[in-house]
Amino acid sequence: MGKPALKSVWVFHVDSGSCNGCDIEVLDMLTPYYDPERFGIKLVGTPRHADALLVTGAMTRQCRYAVKKVYEAMPPKPRIVIAVGTCASSGGIFYDGYPIYRSKDRFGRDRLRSGGVEEVLPVDMYIPGCPPSPEAILFGIAQLLGVKENKMKGEHYTDKETEFKLLQYPIEERIRLSLRESLKKVIGYFDRERVLEDFMEIAGKANRAENPKEKLHALVTGYFLKEKDSRLKFSMKFLENEYWRLKDAYEERHVALTETHVP
Repeated sequence: MGKPALKSVWVFHVDSGSCNGCDIEVLDMLTPYYDPERFGIKLVGTPRHADALLVTGAMTRQCRYAVKKVYEAMPPKPRIVIAVGTCASSGGIFYDGYPIYRSKDRFGRDRLRSGGVEEVLPVDMYIPGCPPSPEAILFGIAQLLGVKENKMKGEHYTDKETEFKLLQYPIEERIRLSLRESLKKVIGYFDRERVLEDFMEIAGKANRAENPKEKLHALVTGYFLKEKDSRLKFSMKFLENEYWRLKDAYEERHVALTETHVP
């Protein structure tokens, strides 16, 4: 939580692309049954009167501009952003979908999942859940007000006898997994494994040659001429381009990690 505690907070709710599950829980939280106004929490009909913005759903490309406009319409201070639900927090199961907005390429990074509100707005509080209960949403907002303190305590465990090592997949395996994830946008699940297996076999042959890029291009061209299915041909060309991009990104990342951990 980056903002100071408040005595009351007026909230404006915006849906950036949810399934409406979180929206229903937000509306439930605002009913007299939970009575959020006893904490000074009130829903307003315009962002110009709002202290906090409740965002539900993964950040879709269609809603990106509208959400930014809503945020800019809020008063400069305190301008709090609360991500409600797993999708708003991280993109959820839709994190890699074609309608989801992502501000930067995540390949080769520690965190692959993206697509939440943080891609567009600075988030002050995450309330995870699919969907979170009204009690959880109310509890989260109450923490911002300082009405309820967080009961969770941070704990640190150190074992001097055992050295912690982060498991790292071989670069080729990491490339294969990333290509497999990207390929689902190009071709169906049924043919994805087949074309990926063929490509990785070709890439393995190319890497043993003196000039891998030229060799891979020649092998892909040969595959392209033999294959009659246009979908498989397009997928193979797509994989060729993605392969070198990912290889450069992962090798650069590997060198950076190696240099960082050198004693």
